[in-house]
Amino acid sequence: RRPIVSSSMGSSTPIGSARSVGSGRATPCPGYGANVSGTNGSSSSRAPAATPSSAAPVGSGSGNGGRDADLEESTPFDLLHTEKGFVAFEQWYRRVLASSSASGIAASPRAELGLLWPQVYCPPSALHEHAFIELMRVFSDCTDGEAFDFFDLLDHDFHGTLGLPQVYIAICLLAALGCRQLTKFIYFHSTRLFGILAKGCRFSAAPNRVTWARLLVLLRLLGTPGHLISKVCVEHGMTPLAQLKYDDFLDITF
Repeated sequence: RRPIVSSSMGSSTPIGSARSVGSGRATPCPGYGANVSGTNGSSSSRAPAATPSSAAPVGSGSGNGGRDADLEESTPFDLLHTEKGFVAFEQWYRRVLASSSASGIAASPRAELGLLWPQVYCPPSALHEHAFIELMRVFSDCTDGEAFDFFDLLDHDFHGTLGLPQVYIAICLLAALGCRQLTKFIYFHSTRLFGILAKGCRFSAAPNRVTWARLLVLLRLLGTPGHLISKVCVEHGMTPLAQLKYDDFLDITF
């Protein structure tokens, strides 16, 4: 049901050949082995604007005119990390759910579903996997197999649905890929991303550990070149059963 992402070590096409209205298509990121945070793409009207309150707002010009000018020069990824942008993203997300065919679904599963409810019930505030695939098709050119793998990484509770926090991370990652700002994405979201991966490994790894196999899926989705993955395996002694702490995760991704 879920095609596996190609295991070819020569493949370096990221999941987010993320779409940018200004440039037609963003240049695929070469992977984590290169400095990708210094080059900004043009702003895209396709990407909703959003950000957590912990991120520094973009723009420091004096007065509204200065702030507006800074926002106009910001990339979609930067806009996602402003207070105004996060509010806009949240409103967009709520609006999409409200206008969907599932907006009238019951707030809780029917009692007769019993233990089967996680497989057949999607909360009204969440996206099930097929809705997420449709979302990915709008903002990227990934295959269905890549989108399913991305969904599985984010679905750390194994409910078959994603809520606002996971969807926000997904959109931020796609924006970072399209704007060539992956290093900045890792800087902002490394703790949360590691937490998501670690929760997804809680049945196959020690607490607060990420398996190499799960991280490898993420690296391949990002289009990390095969020679860099091989280099990591040699330098860090990676094996199929290896488990990584947060510091190891940072060393590899940066």
